Amino acid sequence: MWYCIDIIVDMVTLHPGWALGAVFLAAIVEAVAVLGILIPGTPILMAVAGAAAMAGQSMLPFLALSILGAVIGDFLSFWVGKRFSLRLRGVWPFSRRPMLMDNAARFFDRYGVYSVALCRFVPVLRSTVPLVAGMAGMRQRAFVAANVASALVWAPVHIYPARIAGLSIGRLRDGDWQSAALWGAVLLTGCAGAWLVHRAVIAHWR
Repeated sequence: MWYCIDIIVDMVTLHPGWALGAVFLAAIVEAVAVLGILIPGTPILMAVAGAAAMAGQSMLPFLALSILGAVIGDFLSFWVGKRFSLRLRGVWPFSRRPMLMDNAARFFDRYGVYSVALCRFVPVLRSTVPLVAGMAGMRQRAFVAANVASALVWAPVHIYPARIAGLSIGRLRDGDWQSAALWGAVLLTGCAGAWLVHRAVIAHWR
């Protein structure tokens, strides 16, 4: 296990530009309709950010690019929905799994402009609600405001836990069990809080 981790950390250390590019693309993919369902953008983003933390790199460039990527990804989904509208229901995977679009439409109908911000923290919906917002003719200015505001929260919520995880693993690898346990406890506390908020949003939506 340590061998694999060391390989990833070495790659991030030797090719920081590639690491930043991977985070940027992962943030875009996570928010783009269809791609966000098929490709695990969040795990890729967090794995690279965690490796960068172990390599001693600053998180600020990763944070900035993840925000930018998230905004671009959501806007691409919105544009596609606005451009192709109801024709999308006949396109795969929506033609085979109509519930994807139906669930996003119900979420959008219930929360309106706020759904664009809320959906970013809900799997599957994060890449389909912006699509539905475009199909429904949501005003672009309102969408951009909700898109940017949610990205400013989404990115730190993923980048900094990844940093904590990376630091914890790094301390564990170096034999510093106390520091590893401390960072691990902080990470678990944050994850538990995020999970409770996520469950509350899902329960309220249902």
